[in-house]
Amino acid sequence: MIQSVSVPVSASGARRPAAVLIVMAASVLLAAVWLVFSYGYLEDDAFIHLDFARSVAEGAGFAFDGTPTNGDTAPLWALALTLLHALGLDWFAAAKVACIVGLILAVGAVVRLLADLPCRESNRHSLIATAVAVTLLNPYFVRWSFSGMEAVAAFGVSVWIIWAVFTTSASWGKLALGALLIGAGPLLRPEFLLLGGLAGPVLLWKTWQLCERGSRTQALVYATGLTLLMVLPLAAWIVYALHAFGSIIPNTNLAKRGGSLLDLGPRLVSVYVAGFPVTLALLPFVAREVKSWRKPVAVLMLFIWPITCIAFYLLDHTVVQTRYCLVSMPCMSIAVLWLLSASGRDTWFRAAAVGMATIALLSTAFAVVPLVASKTRATAAYSAMSRYIRDHVPPKASVAVYAIGQVAFESGHPVVDIGGITRPAVIPLMSDPKATLRWAKEQGARYFIGNEGSPEPGAKRLFETSKPYLGWTLSRSRQQTTDALVLYELHP
Repeated sequence: MIQSVSVPVSASGARRPAAVLIVMAASVLLAAVWLVFSYGYLEDDAFIHLDFARSVAEGAGFAFDGTPTNGDTAPLWALALTLLHALGLDWFAAAKVACIVGLILAVGAVVRLLADLPCRESNRHSLIATAVAVTLLNPYFVRWSFSGMEAVAAFGVSVWIIWAVFTTSASWGKLALGALLIGAGPLLRPEFLLLGGLAGPVLLWKTWQLCERGSRTQALVYATGLTLLMVLPLAAWIVYALHAFGSIIPNTNLAKRGGSLLDLGPRLVSVYVAGFPVTLALLPFVAREVKSWRKPVAVLMLFIWPITCIAFYLLDHTVVQTRYCLVSMPCMSIAVLWLLSASGRDTWFRAAAVGMATIALLSTAFAVVPLVASKTRATAAYSAMSRYIRDHVPPKASVAVYAIGQVAFESGHPVVDIGGITRPAVIPLMSDPKATLRWAKEQGARYFIGNEGSPEPGAKRLFETSKPYLGWTLSRSRQQTTDALVLYELHP
C-alpha cells in the first residue's frame, strides 16, 4: 500500500519549474485560439440564461420571455451575466467573459489543490502540469469551455470546495471560503446540494476543532456564522422562488428526466466512457488501493463526488448530458493521476497521462471541433430566423419552437415552449407531434419553427434556412449533413 509523504509546501514561495510554466503558457495560447474559433457560438440554453439575466437587469425579476418561471437551474450564472452586462459588456460578450472567468476558476482550483496535497516533491510539479493539461484537453471541457454555460465554472467551484474543506490544513479563511461556496453552489448547479451535504458537516467539525482551545461560546459563534454562510444563499433563493413561481423545483428537472433505467443506464455509461475512458479503465487499480485507505481525505472526495452525482442521476432518471458529466468527473481523473504519482509508478503515471491526452486530442479533433463549427453555423442560422421573425411577424404573435433560447432572446417575440423548459405541461405530449402542435395552438401559437415536414396541412412556409447536424459523432458524412430550418404560419 502507498504511504503518503506529508511535506509542507508553499505554493507562493516555491519556484515554479519550467514544466508548469510551459503548460500554463500553452494553455493560455490554446484557450485564446479556441475562444476565437468558437466565438460565434453560444449554446441555445446559454441564450435562456441571457434572457433571464436581461429580465433581471430590466427589473422584472427571473422571467423568461416576459413570464416569471422557475426555468433556470443556474440563477447565480444569470446574476453573473447581469453584473457583467452592467459593467458595459453586450450580452453575447458577457457570456464569453463569464466562461473565461470560469476557466480561470477551474485551472486555479486544480493547481491550488495539487499544490497542497502531499506527494513526492520530485513529482509535484509534473503532477500539477499533467493534471492541468489533461483537464483542459478533455473533450467535454473543450466543448463547453466557451459555450456560455456554467459547467466549467461549476467544476472549478467543486474543486475549491474540496480544497477548502477536505485538505489537511485548516484556517478561518479556507473554512469561510468553503462555507460561502457550499452556500452558493446549488445556485450554480443543483448537484451542489449533494456536495454540500458531504462537506458541510466536515466544515463544522473543523470549525469546532479550531475553536477547541477557546471558549464554547466562541466556537458556537463561529459555527453559527459559517452555518449561515452555507444556508442563507439557498434559503434566500427558496423564499424568492416560492414567492415568484410558487415552487422551488426547477421546471428543467422534469424536462431533463427520461424513461426507465434500462434506457437511461446505457446512455449514462456511453457519456462517461466517451469522455473519460482511461480514467475508468484504471479504476481496478484504484479499487486495490481503497482496500486499506490511508490517503488524504481530499483524494477520497475526488472519487466520492462524481460517484455521488452518478447515483443521483440514476435515482432521478436524469437524461445525462456531457456538461453534467463535466461538473464532477474530471475530479476522478485528477485523483487517479495523484494515486499513480504518489505510488512511485512513474511508468504508469506517464502512460496514463499520455493515454488521457492522446484520446482527448483525437476526440477533440474529430468530434468536438466539427461539432462546435456546426454549432457556430447553427447559431448564425437561428440569428437569421430571429431577424426575420422580428422584422416580418406581428409583434405579439406567438411562435412555437423547441429550441427556445436564441429565438426568444433575439427576436423579442413571445414563444410557446414545446420542449418543456418553461412550460412543463407539454412534456407528457412530446412523444406525439400532433398532440404537441394542438397544445401549442391552444397556448396561442400562430407560427411554428420546424424542419422540412409541414407541421399540419395548410401551414404556410414563410422563411427557410438550413442548420447542420448538431450531435456528437465521429462520422464525417453525418457531420456534413444539414436539415431545413423553416418558419411556418399555422392554419387558423
